[in-house]
Amino acid sequence: MKEDEHIQLISRQVNDGTSEKDHWRSMSGETAVDAPTRSGPSLDACAAEVLKQQSKPQPPLSDCITDLVGVTSYEYERYDRNVTLEKVYYSTFLLDPLEMDFSSPSEPQNWTAYTHPEGAAYFESTTLAPYPILTDVYVYEDEPRARLEVYIRDIVSYVSEHQVQLPKDNICLVLEFRQSGRCGYYFVNHTRQCLFWLDEFNAMDFLWAVRVNYEPSLIAHEMKSLYWLHNEYFPDPVIHPMDDGVLTELEDILHHAIGDALTSSSHTMPYPIDVLQKMLTLTKDVRRLDPKERGSGSTSMMYRFLYNFHHEYFLHLRGQKASRLNREQPIHPVQKQTLLMTVFSPLLLYGPEIHLKTLRKTAVDSTVRTADWNELLGRLTDDWKEFSLYATVLLNANVAFLAIQSVDDAAPPDGRSLPQRASYFSIMTSIGSIMLGLLLVRLHNTTSKPGKFLAQRTVSSWGLETLALMYSLPYALLMWGTGSFLGAFLIMAFDSHDKPTIVILSVCLGILVFLLSWCISSSFENQEFWYPWPFRKVMYRFDQRFSKPREGRLRSRQSRENVST
Repeated sequence: MKEDEHIQLISRQVNDGTSEKDHWRSMSGETAVDAPTRSGPSLDACAAEVLKQQSKPQPPLSDCITDLVGVTSYEYERYDRNVTLEKVYYSTFLLDPLEMDFSSPSEPQNWTAYTHPEGAAYFESTTLAPYPILTDVYVYEDEPRARLEVYIRDIVSYVSEHQVQLPKDNICLVLEFRQSGRCGYYFVNHTRQCLFWLDEFNAMDFLWAVRVNYEPSLIAHEMKSLYWLHNEYFPDPVIHPMDDGVLTELEDILHHAIGDALTSSSHTMPYPIDVLQKMLTLTKDVRRLDPKERGSGSTSMMYRFLYNFHHEYFLHLRGQKASRLNREQPIHPVQKQTLLMTVFSPLLLYGPEIHLKTLRKTAVDSTVRTADWNELLGRLTDDWKEFSLYATVLLNANVAFLAIQSVDDAAPPDGRSLPQRASYFSIMTSIGSIMLGLLLVRLHNTTSKPGKFLAQRTVSSWGLETLALMYSLPYALLMWGTGSFLGAFLIMAFDSHDKPTIVILSVCLGILVFLLSWCISSSFENQEFWYPWPFRKVMYRFDQRFSKPREGRLRSRQSRENVST
């Protein structure tokens, strides 16, 4: 390919809307070499040799620089370093007379120091490269600063040597020393609001949360999310001032989010309405400030809000064919119920199916909202505490039942009676309900990342189903214990051979069975309630056969007026 054709192709790709990353990949086919200085070949031959060299693939940046690796702002390790300092004990620490200068130490040459509102120190250099350099490497120390500047020189040399055509302005380079010992990097394009690299970058590092065929418009949402996260990490307006367009975008997002939360119980916003209203109030307060008065505390919060909202856009496939319109709507097929649930759910009185349905609504497509999980967890812990209390009462009732002298006397000399055995079973299930309820409450109160715990369970049907079985154990054991205690009491009463007692208990037992059946049947209703459940089919057939359907019609206004006159 001729050089002019190659440049035209690149220009055409950029004008057609090719992503920034693809643009720089197309530039990677160029490799600059110096023209030969010795005599012999003609100028055309030299140019042909240059074009031949340019057609060779450009080596990746990380292959040319040792221990350099592309990262994203999401992988940035600022919050993972946990730098510790040894304790230093002073008997006294004196200040000189009239000492009033408590400023930071002098900044190293070529570096400007900033402090994040959360307290982290970060630095900028505008002289070591044609574009700004941002880092939170502690450049006050000579050794890490020297190592960092070597990486900067190598990257600048790579760009110059291989004639990489970076955007002329509004970009920056971010570097960090990672815990693995390598140096992470990424470039930021503020005009395009995206990150880019000089290597082939595995985008699954930030696209893993959604498992679909990735369209550029979908990747754009997560790329913007990473961009706003970068700005949150380096928010000082001196580095990159925040314009009013950012606030306008955020206010529009919040206006819709609040309206959606007010009118829909299944909105896709990640926050409850009271939090959204506070976010909007904060955004309006920042807008009222003069642009020169907006500090890094204000800008970092605006950037954080935008990071979260654009990440939600990505999770819900905003603008795609299968976009999620309410938070309970899955974008992937629901996993089928396994034999495990089919077998054990009846034994646990179908409690697991209720829990499984709730868990699937909370963890849709492995995405768990903190507010939804906290609400579910609150209900579950309240239920487990109540079950433990009821099981304690049942345990006391069984102990009192076994203490009845007639129950003990009814047992054979070398064994136990049937009522005693049923009561023993009830005692064990009551103790099991108490222990499991307390363990589940403690487990979920001490889980460091409960939302992540639930999301990890959704990768297969077994994960949520076993969790649903576990959550239903306190209820199921309590119900089995209650039924067993009822059986022990009825056996004792029927063995008394007292006819009035047997009649009374038989009538009460029949009424109880009817009421239980009535309550249970209500959970299976899925249509309009015209008649009670036992007569529903009969009455429906009767209506279809003997009731004459009525027909209505609305006449035009002129016809109605003619009839009235």
